[in-house]
Amino acid sequence: MSKAKIPSTERTPRRRRASAASTLRPEHRIELTALSLLAIAGVTSIFYVTGSAGTVGSTWKVWMEYFFGWGALVLPLFMGVVGVLMFIRGQNNPNHSRGWQLTGMTIFILCILLSLEFFVVAGDVRPGIGGGVVGHFFAVIFGTGIGRPATAAITALGLLIGGMLAFDFTVVQLLSVLKQGAAAVYTRIRGVNIGLPATTGRRAEVPVRRTTVQPKTAAPVNYDDELAAILERPIDSAVPARPTATQKKAILPAPADATITSDTTEPTPATPARPPVPINTRTSIPGVAVQTTFDIPENGSSYRAWALPSPDLLRYSVEAEVHDDEHRNKSRLIEDTLASFKVEARVVNINVGPAVTQYELQPAVGVKVNKITTLDKDLALALAAPSIRIEAPIPGKSVVGIEIPNTSISTVALRDIVESDEFVRSKAKLRLPLGKDVSGMPIVAGMERMPHLLVAGSTGSGKSVAINCFICALLMRHTPDDLKFIMVDPKRVELVGYNGIPHLLAPVVTEVERVVPTLKWAVREMERRYKLFAKNGVRNLDSYRALARERTDLETMPYIVIIIDELADLMMMAPDDVETLICRLAQMARATGIHLIIATQRPSVDVVTGLIKANFPSRMAFAVTSQIDSRVILDQPGAEQLLGRGDMLFTPADSPRTLRVQGTYLTDDEVEHIVRFWRAAKPPEDDATVPSSDTDASDTISPPPAAYTPTPVAADLQPELARVERLPVSPREPVPHADDAIPAEFDDDEVLAPMQPIAEFLSATEQDGLLPEAIRLVQQHKRASASLLQRRLRIGYSKASQLIDLLEEHGIVGPAEEGRSREVLSTPANGPRVPGNDVD
Repeated sequence: MSKAKIPSTERTPRRRRASAASTLRPEHRIELTALSLLAIAGVTSIFYVTGSAGTVGSTWKVWMEYFFGWGALVLPLFMGVVGVLMFIRGQNNPNHSRGWQLTGMTIFILCILLSLEFFVVAGDVRPGIGGGVVGHFFAVIFGTGIGRPATAAITALGLLIGGMLAFDFTVVQLLSVLKQGAAAVYTRIRGVNIGLPATTGRRAEVPVRRTTVQPKTAAPVNYDDELAAILERPIDSAVPARPTATQKKAILPAPADATITSDTTEPTPATPARPPVPINTRTSIPGVAVQTTFDIPENGSSYRAWALPSPDLLRYSVEAEVHDDEHRNKSRLIEDTLASFKVEARVVNINVGPAVTQYELQPAVGVKVNKITTLDKDLALALAAPSIRIEAPIPGKSVVGIEIPNTSISTVALRDIVESDEFVRSKAKLRLPLGKDVSGMPIVAGMERMPHLLVAGSTGSGKSVAINCFICALLMRHTPDDLKFIMVDPKRVELVGYNGIPHLLAPVVTEVERVVPTLKWAVREMERRYKLFAKNGVRNLDSYRALARERTDLETMPYIVIIIDELADLMMMAPDDVETLICRLAQMARATGIHLIIATQRPSVDVVTGLIKANFPSRMAFAVTSQIDSRVILDQPGAEQLLGRGDMLFTPADSPRTLRVQGTYLTDDEVEHIVRFWRAAKPPEDDATVPSSDTDASDTISPPPAAYTPTPVAADLQPELARVERLPVSPREPVPHADDAIPAEFDDDEVLAPMQPIAEFLSATEQDGLLPEAIRLVQQHKRASASLLQRRLRIGYSKASQLIDLLEEHGIVGPAEEGRSREVLSTPANGPRVPGNDVD
């Protein structure tokens, strides 16, 4: 019985050569081919230049001249150029097939040899002249078949096609180079003719691409003089007129189309069957009319006009140039890298943003999305990118987004967003300019829909700059009668510069001990507003303000924005009180027009608790140190891969998608200009100020209507009217004697009284806490003076004096005497009992 023959596993020489060739890296194959071309070109050139070739060199020259004729002199130069191009372009795309390039080289060489035959007398086939044997062979074939003129046309076309494939250029690019050269020659000749020095050594003026954004300010602005000029103008000219179409062209470039195109160039791929990948960018923002400087409170009883800051106090941004060739090369590199891992996909769209570029990748049928997401490190290595982010899939699209940092990051100035169409035409009352997304579109959010915002990010990531942009954007659109701020800054460096503006309900709170009373005041004001809403039959602040336009007996109720710059410091001092008060405000304060913006640089679970996260659906994450911090703030990873300097992820409350946004940037000088404007602003007169005639009526609030005069009712309608009056009427409608139907819990002085100043509330709260200790001190020392309380309680002189006045009101101490301490009237045994005093 014969044994089965086992095939030999020993490799044959052919299999070993194939295996060795397949294991050679693509970049090595390209480099070896390029070195071979350069070596042949260099050695051949040496033979012709030195004249000393030896036996082998002489034979090589004879055969070169026999086959190629005069082309033997051009061929080494051509081979050297092709070798250099393979070195340069092969490193950017090592997996790209070179078949079309070799085909182009062959066509180009044959057409050169064929064109040289036009300079030789017909029938002369001597070696070393014309195109040699090869050129003569093709000249005879084409000349006999189609004639000499058609052969010349085909030769020219072949040179163009071969050059396109060999040197990787397009016809449009060739025409662009020729146009630039002609423009340079014309400029030189014109300069000589008019006696001007020629621009030797300088680069020719290149036509400006639409993808290039020029600086939007032609000259530097003296902002101090500009601010002074604005403050000196009358109210009706506080904002300069918008630039005309001719003027704006020098400031803002024309809006670019969705697909980037050039005035003279349009790159096309080597394969004619596939169209070029569209590149979407938003290099400019169309200018629109900004809101007028007149902002009038909605309460008709106090119709007053304020002058708002002009946008001229802000600067435009200078955006970086967008190179569409670079983005298309990266898209091919992404496809080739994925193909090397057996993942078939192609880039269908490119969105260019200020900081990152998003490549929309469409996987082939049967390719799993997780195969792409697991290759993020390999893609970052191939693209030489510091980090990449893969969004798989993009919500609402059947593509995968690969976000790659740009080579040069352009800043997003606040003025660009404030003057954008998205910001001006937004229906939100409190608009926050977030920045631009990955396609360069402005992102604007309204606090009414947030309704509260939680911000997190490490030091230097752009968190404080974003908060300053939010504050300044609100200050540029709202007067002190329409908006109030409460700012908490335990670090004492970020928000203290806003002290002195009329929008603040109290100076910036920097002491942690005063934060809890401040939040208690906000809760008390929220409850007071709810009682007032219930009294007037309205549901929210907008309805109340609409009712206040019709009734002059209602108070003006502004929006209130509470900004806490560092939550971690507060949670360390009083975690229970701070968490309870913040959650109560976040749960209930939306309808009363009170909104919170809370920031922290340590988004850990003990700072951003689960209860706080549940009440802050809108969250903004800048660059953080770890994936754990990203999951705490966003419930997903990604923030640890951000670039910093304003790069952030924003999760809106009404959308499941996380947006990548490059945040707005505002310099300290611009903040100072806006703050100085409001510090210098004087409260307007109480009489009505009518806007100027050049103000758009849609941007102002009309004056209060005249008093309503009832129209006499016909006699035949009196019975019907009496029946209607007996029907139940909504409490929102003003009804005679409606006060009799108000519940008892709403008929109190606290609800009807205007909003209590926060400083008065804080002072009363602190004094109530210190009063029992002050009573103990004066009864123990049997004398009372402000200096005694100041030393013992470690408080200021003004607070100590206020405590002395309270002790006198309660009958603890007597009146002031000249040069002596006050007399203590009560002792622990017979003294009056004061609330909070535990002295027996």
